Amino acid sequence: MESLAAADPSTILDNVELIENLDNTKQTTNEIERQSALAKITEVDINLKRENFRPVAAEASMLYFLVI
Repeated sequence: MESLAAADPSTILDNVELIENLDNTKQTTNEIERQSALAKITEVDINLKRENFRPVAAEASMLYFLVI
């Protein structure tokens, strides 16, 4: 971002390195947003599957204490 702040406004469109850096930053941001959305979906899926195992865990703990 230093190069963007230091860039001359009259020649900013001629600065190929700056434009490439901004494009790379945009692509990285898009990838992070995509992975973040995927992580939220995965989190919901994991939570739903965890709830399916909760009754099994309760039964297993009851059997354990009955056996002891």
